[in-house]
Order: sequence, then C-alpha cells, then structure tokens
Amino acid sequence: MMAQEINTTKWIPGIYARLSDEDKDIKKDRKNKDSEYGTSDISLSITNQIDILKGYVESRGWQEPKVFYDDDQSGTSFDREGFQNLYSSAKQGAINVVIINDITRFGRNWVKSGHYYEKLMELGVRFISVQEAIDTADPNCPGLQVLPFYFIFAEWYSASISGKIRKVFEKQNQEGKHRSCNVPYGYKKDPEDKYKLVVDPITAPTVKRIFAMRLEKMSFNAIAEKLNSEGVQSPSAYAAEKRGTENKRTRVPRWSYNIVGDIISRLDYCGDVVQNKFGCASYKNQKQVRKPMEDWDIVRDMHEAIISREDWQKCADMRKSGDRIRSTKYKDIAVFTGLLKCPDCGYLLQRSGTYYTLVTGEKKTCIGYNCGSRIRKGQDACTSHYILERSLSELVLADIREKAGHILHDENAARERYYAIKSQSNGTRLDTDRNTLKRVNKRLAELDRLLQVAFEKSVLGSELSGSFMEFARKYEAEKQELAKQAKQLAASIDKYSKTESDVDAFISLMKEHIDITKLDRATAVELIDHIEISASTAEPREIAIHYNLMGNVQT
Repeated sequence: MMAQEINTTKWIPGIYARLSDEDKDIKKDRKNKDSEYGTSDISLSITNQIDILKGYVESRGWQEPKVFYDDDQSGTSFDREGFQNLYSSAKQGAINVVIINDITRFGRNWVKSGHYYEKLMELGVRFISVQEAIDTADPNCPGLQVLPFYFIFAEWYSASISGKIRKVFEKQNQEGKHRSCNVPYGYKKDPEDKYKLVVDPITAPTVKRIFAMRLEKMSFNAIAEKLNSEGVQSPSAYAAEKRGTENKRTRVPRWSYNIVGDIISRLDYCGDVVQNKFGCASYKNQKQVRKPMEDWDIVRDMHEAIISREDWQKCADMRKSGDRIRSTKYKDIAVFTGLLKCPDCGYLLQRSGTYYTLVTGEKKTCIGYNCGSRIRKGQDACTSHYILERSLSELVLADIREKAGHILHDENAARERYYAIKSQSNGTRLDTDRNTLKRVNKRLAELDRLLQVAFEKSVLGSELSGSFMEFARKYEAEKQELAKQAKQLAASIDKYSKTESDVDAFISLMKEHIDITKLDRATAVELIDHIEISASTAEPREIAIHYNLMGNVQT
C-alpha cells in the first residue's frame, strides 16, 4: 500500500542548505576520516549542498525543487530566514517534501529540531536526509528509528565546537590580548601588534581632563556640558572622523552623562585589559548579556596607563552605593550616602537638612539621616531612625581609632581575636554551603547516569525513542538549574573561606588610619560595608558598623 502511495503521489520538493563558521571547523575535523564520516572530499559549502540535493531530486524524477538556504547562520537558532521561508512554504502547501544533505543542516538544537520535525509531520510533509538515508515515507527506515539521537548528537557536536572556540578566547584573555575591535577612547591599536593598545596622543589628554574634573567633584552632566561648550569631539564623532564616514547615530554627536560615566568606570585607563564583560547565555542562545564583574577577565598592566589607580579608585568611590554628586545646597559629597541601613524595614537612610538662623544673623544647617521608607511613604511606613550626621561621624571616627589602637597596642592578639570572630561568623555559612554543594553535585552525577540508562534502553529498543526525548528534556532542564546553583555555591564558599587573608587585609587597612581626624567619603567607602541605625526611641540605641572584610566587629 505504501509503495503504491509513494509512486502515485506528486512530490513537490523543497531543498534546504545551511553553512556557518562552526561547519567550516567541522569540515576541517572530517579531513581524512572517510571511514567515520563517509566521503570526506564533499564540501559543506552552500553551492555543493544544493548541487547534491538537486541531483537527488533529479534521480527520483521529481519536478525542479524550490531552493532555500542560510549562509553564515548557526544551527543552534531557528530564527533563520531561509529555514523559516521553507517552513512557511510547507504550511502553505507549496512543498510537500523537505530534503536536506544531513541532519546537522536542519539544526543543532535538539529540542527545536524535534519540535520543527514534529510540526512537519503534522503537516503531512515528507522528510528526507540524504547522508543518514532517512526517509519518513519508509517507516522501517533504520535511520528513522534513531532520528532523535541524530538531533542530540548534532547539538553535542556544536557544544564541543563552541567549547573549543571559547577555550581559545579564554587563553587569549589570560594572556592579556585585547581581542575586541572596539578600542577605548584615549587609546588606539598598536600598528605592530593588533592585540595591544597604545596611547592616542590626540584623545588621551581629554581622558585625563575628565578624571581631573571628576576629582574636583564635578558631576557627569557638568563635565559633559563643559566639553560640549568647548567643542571637544565626542568619542563617536572622533571615531567617525578617523573612519572617514558620517556618524549615523546622531548628526550632532555630543558628550553626555552616560559617555562620561562609561569613561570614568573603565579600568582600561589604569593599563588593564578588561574582557569577557558580555557573553551569550549559552551556545544555543546568542543574545548578549552583561556579566557580573567577578566573571570578567582582567589582566593588569598590559599597556601604558593614562590614569593612576589611586585617582581611578577615588572616582569609583564617589559612585559607589549609588552616590550622586550634584550641584545642590549641601555643596559637598555625602560621606554616608548608601552606607546607612534601617534594620527594621531594610531601606537605606536618606540625607536631609534643616536650616535656621541664629539671633546674630548667622545661618546654620543641621544635616541628618532618617529611614528612606518613612520619608517617602509617611510615618506609618516605619519608625524614626533619625541621627545627626555630625554625631554619627564622631561615633564612627571613635570606633575606627579604637580598633586601630588595639591593633597598634598588640597586633598579634588583635589578629587572633579577629580570626576567631571571622571563623565563627563564616563557619555556619560555610558548612551549609558545602553540604548543599555536595548534594547538588551528587544529583548532577545521578542525572548523567539516568540520561545514559535512558539512552541505552532506547537504542536497544526496550523503550520508545519518544520516551527518551521526554526524559531527556526533563533531566537536561534540571541539570542546567543545578549547574547554575553549583556555581553560586562555589563562589560563596570561596568568599567565606578567605578568613586569614581577610583578617590580614583588615588589620592593614586599620593601621593606615590610626591617626584619622576626619572621616571623608573615600575613607568611609574603603572601610565600611554598611551601618545599621536602630530606631530613635530604642533604649539603648544601637549603631552597628559592618566593616569591609570583617563585618560587625564588637570591641
């Protein structure tokens, strides 16, 4: 019955070809491997794929095929113009048989490959893959029985190629090679080494000036306005001029808050090569996402610095905790901005001022902080946590001098005490994280075994291939979630394991401030993580200073 149906059906073929960079690499891998891959001299190029498929159609005596193709398109994504045109033609009935050279041309995402294959089957479209001898018109076709595994192997190979490329990039990053074609404003490519940066004598002075203005406590907007008023070329305008092209983004390129802020935040100006700031979510999802700073690849002192590390850090301190420098009535940088927290509702404390005039005519300002929730939402949102800035500064200064004095008096005793405090506070968290990570790794190993068992059962025929696909999807989703959790736990364990080094660094910092007489913003940010201010009515009132590296250290 099937043979008669095949012979009498009028087949309207659509052939599909695809090529991407990963496939060029695979072609290299296939060289001289005839026994494993078949004829190794068949090129994967678009032209040769189409010629092969046209020859196949002609040998069947079918009509001239409709041709669809995607060049330089990854198989991990199905948002390909050629493929989507093929699929639309199938839905419209313009073709009723799809022919590809091999399964990898169809796709390298086993979930989506299976999805589109099933959609074609629902449309009644015949599916043929020449190299694997798969033809859905023949239900006894050997290749058809293991088609789900062809989809999986195609993705695994793509993952392998992606891993190889990533390792090459990682090696270059570790060597401090600047791979990006985008060069930070103030630098240019070394004409003798494309992976190295050299100072651009034309734009570097502007970078120095931007940092100098920032150190003078000018806001980003004020710096941008200053440069615009003087007619200084913005980075995009300068780049367009060097290329000899028009800047299409804006007819009048200007400095802005964001441009100045980006320059101020770049470690490149200290002589460092900073890479891997953005990356794909996975080899299947090519959307670029910004990575956390701890995942960046930073190699220090790879080129001439334009800005000293000290000046860069001072500018970074001004921006930490969301601190904004404005031309306001306060006229100074708030020392505690972003550092004060309400222990009751979790909001940051907000700075405010009260102005009054003495009988002598002298004007005075009383600056204090109160719970941001109470200020914004009203008195019912939270209790008052008001504290005078002057009183808080005196209290923090006294605490810093006291701790520095203990260290100066007997450094060894102070080190032992801080080590005991740090070990005790970190111990419970470390034990919890280590036990959790152990369970996660155990489950990951179990999932690998379950996938292998399900695979073997399906290949041996004791289970249907569809059952394996269902289990595989479930296990793969769980594996991805557990792998993400394992990474977070490992980072937490690493953070809380550095007890000895944290104590030494904390002691070193405190010794530098033994003679401190005034608390400024830079010192506050350098020493303090945050300060919790209890309610104004609390008796006794608690001011808990949580230091960087050590946390809340009671004296």
